[in-house]
Amino acid sequence: MQIERAQLDDLTAEVTLTIEPTDYEARVETVLTNYRKQADMPGFRKGKVPMSLIRKQYALPVLAEEINKIISEKLSSYINEEKLDVLGNPLPKTSTDDAGDWKNPTNFTFSYEIGLAPEISLDLPQDQAYVRHIIEVTPEAVDQAVEDHMRRHGSLSDAEESTDSDLLIGDFQQKDEATGEPMVDGLANESSISVEHLTDEATKSLLVGLKVGDQVSVDPHKVSRGHDDLAKMLNTTHDRVHDLTGEFLFTVREIKRLQKHENNQELWDKVLGKDVVADADAFRERVTEELKAGFDRDAEYLFRRRFAHDLMDNLDIPMPDAFLKRWIMETNENPLTEEQIEQDYPNYAASMRWQLMQQAVMKASEMRVDAEELEQEAKQILGAQYAQYGMPLEEEMLAQFAQNTLADEDQRRKIADRIIERKVLDDLKTRVRIEERQVSYEAFMELVSAVQ
Repeated sequence: MQIERAQLDDLTAEVTLTIEPTDYEARVETVLTNYRKQADMPGFRKGKVPMSLIRKQYALPVLAEEINKIISEKLSSYINEEKLDVLGNPLPKTSTDDAGDWKNPTNFTFSYEIGLAPEISLDLPQDQAYVRHIIEVTPEAVDQAVEDHMRRHGSLSDAEESTDSDLLIGDFQQKDEATGEPMVDGLANESSISVEHLTDEATKSLLVGLKVGDQVSVDPHKVSRGHDDLAKMLNTTHDRVHDLTGEFLFTVREIKRLQKHENNQELWDKVLGKDVVADADAFRERVTEELKAGFDRDAEYLFRRRFAHDLMDNLDIPMPDAFLKRWIMETNENPLTEEQIEQDYPNYAASMRWQLMQQAVMKASEMRVDAEELEQEAKQILGAQYAQYGMPLEEEMLAQFAQNTLADEDQRRKIADRIIERKVLDDLKTRVRIEERQVSYEAFMELVSAVQ
């Protein structure tokens, strides 16, 4: 067996294997001998079929199979011994028919193209700063946070006539535009409208000054927040409301008015715990601290979402693009056109670059994920999910649910990937220059929307 490697460019190489009779003859002979022992042909006792007949029938397919096995074994061992960091799998450059004389076998020569991973340097350039946006905590933001606490702990009461801050509960009925009456078999449901949160001023004005029993005609899209919210409001599907046109009749059944909680000791105790603070100034200071902590979590979320993408864009890690495109096309389960490859490849390459960066960081820092980390992460994820639905779990039950989740190999891998990505980002943050930049809450939300 001879193996030679020729570098085609920085990230692709050609590996040529020359397979000699001494590599395959004994293997082929062993397989044919075993075939003869099991062969059952008319006119011969089992195991007594002449070897010449066995060779005539099976020699060629056995030779092909054994050579394929040899290629697989030798290529794999060569890549390991040479410590080649390959991407994808080796792709044949030589057709089977051209590799040698299969009817009179001697030497066979096969060539394979391999894609090589680029070298990842963790000595990241310091001339590029990565911005971490800090939300400015203004007095107005603190005022709003205090107001939110007062509203959250307030009480609802019935009102006789609606204002622009009330909650209207009533019946929606799809309107027949020709008659102005409820549509037969149209959509209908009991739901509510929060007048305060409407953005269309004409609709808001229409809903002010109403009394129980009053009926108005409204555009359902203007009293809801997107298609998902409207589907819930009308008790139907997202698809059905997507192209919904026309107005609905809304009949007022109840008018609910929020009475805000006074900014007093009772409120402070409900928000912070009994006697944690004793005056409005101290409560405001605690609200400010909580607001800063919440804004900092939001800032970190945004930074991490942007950082990985920005870092990869700035580093511009080279890839064996032509090889990878060919590999994707030849190994994909479903046939792909060149147009599809060109369209999808940039996202694929970006994902692979990030994987290579993660591997480099993990190797440099000897990063590991142990069983305790997996359990804690699973508990945190599950705890947040159940809390979202108002179902907090006791520690014992949460631990059991976490173990059940981790028993699923796919879920375990996803949780491990989540931990690894967080650790990798933490490591990379120490290797670059980060600048903090203060922005308004409104500007920050625009940045968040841009990376969603």
